[in-house]
Amino acid sequence: MRTSSQDRASRRRRGLLATCLAASLLFAGRCYEKGDYSPTAPPVAGALTLTSANQQTTLPADGVSRLRLVARIDPNADPDKRTVLFSTSAGTLVGTANASGQVPVAADGTGTATIELQSSQQVESAVVTAGIENVAGLTRTLLVSFVAADPDGVVRFVTAPASAPADGATVSTFVVQLSPTLPLGTKVTFQATAGVFLPEATASVERTTDGSYTATADLQSPATIGPARVTATAQNVSRQATIDFHRAHANHVTVSTNGVFQVPATADATLAVTATFLRDIGRVTPGAVATFRAVTDTGAPIGGFRDVTTVTADSAGTGGTATATFLPGATTYRGPVTITVGAQGSSVTGSTQVQIVAPP
Repeated sequence: MRTSSQDRASRRRRGLLATCLAASLLFAGRCYEKGDYSPTAPPVAGALTLTSANQQTTLPADGVSRLRLVARIDPNADPDKRTVLFSTSAGTLVGTANASGQVPVAADGTGTATIELQSSQQVESAVVTAGIENVAGLTRTLLVSFVAADPDGVVRFVTAPASAPADGATVSTFVVQLSPTLPLGTKVTFQATAGVFLPEATASVERTTDGSYTATADLQSPATIGPARVTATAQNVSRQATIDFHRAHANHVTVSTNGVFQVPATADATLAVTATFLRDIGRVTPGAVATFRAVTDTGAPIGGFRDVTTVTADSAGTGGTATATFLPGATTYRGPVTITVGAQGSSVTGSTQVQIVAPP
C-alpha cells in the first residue's frame, strides 16, 4: 500500500518531467532524468513573457493610438525557435501577417521581440497572444482595453503641418494642448519616424507644458521624400499626426553655356548647357526631371535638346545640377536664342541667351 509521502514524491517526479518536456521544446537535448538526485526545474515560466513597453494596458478607442508590446524569450533559445508569433482579437497589429493571421517578429540577441498594437474605433478589449514558432503549447496573452477617450483628458495637436520640403533644413513646428485637468508642467514626449527635433537633433524629445497647457517641438525635415508620423505622449495617452516630406524644388535656377555664346546654324553643331538648382533653405532633392527649351526672339521654338539628365546633387551638397546638349539644326534663323531650364513640378526657371550665327 502506497503512503501519502510516496504519492507526493510520485506527483513531484511527474511534475518535474512535464516541466522538463516543456523546456526541451526551447532547448534541444538539455533535459534528462537521473534517479539519484532531483534536478532543479528549468525556468519554463520565464521562457516567454508578454508585456507592454510602458506597462500601459489601455488605449483610446480612436483607431490611431498605438501601444508597443514586448515579448521576451530566453536569449539562449535554439536558432529555429527565436521567432515570436503575435495575434490579436481586436485592433490591428502593425506588420505583415502570415496565412494564419499571425505577425512573425524575430527576437534580437537579448531575446526581445516588439510589435505595435493600433487601437480600434470602438470600446472593446483585445486579447493579444504571443507564441513561439516551432514550439507548440507555449503562449502568453495580454489584455488591452480600448477605452472611450475622455474629452477632458485628450492630448490633441493644435498645430501640425501637413507637409514640408525634404530639404534637410526646413523646420516644422508641432504644438499640442493638454487638458487643464492635468498638472501644469506635465511632460510631453514627441517622437518622429523621420527628421529630427531641434535643438537636440534627435528623433525623440521631451517638452514641458507651459501656462496655457501647451507644449511645442520643432521638427527639422529629412533629406528623403516620404511621410512621417509624429507622436505626442503625455500621461500614457498618445496622439499622432502625419507630415508628408515632399520633393524640395529650387528657389533659383542659373543656366550656363560654359562661356560659349554663339553656335552655328548647322546640322552637326552642338552647345553644352548646364543648369544649377539652388534653394534659400536646405538643398534640392535629387531626381527631379529637368526641362530644357529654346525660343527665338519672337518666342518661336527652335532646335532641340539631347542627353538631358535629371537633377543630381552637386559635390558640395548644397544644390543640384542638370545638363543637356542644344542642337540648333540647319536653320535659316540668325539671332538671339533664349534657353530656359526648369524642373517638372516647379514653376521656378532660369535662362541664358546665345546667338545662332551663320555657318563658317
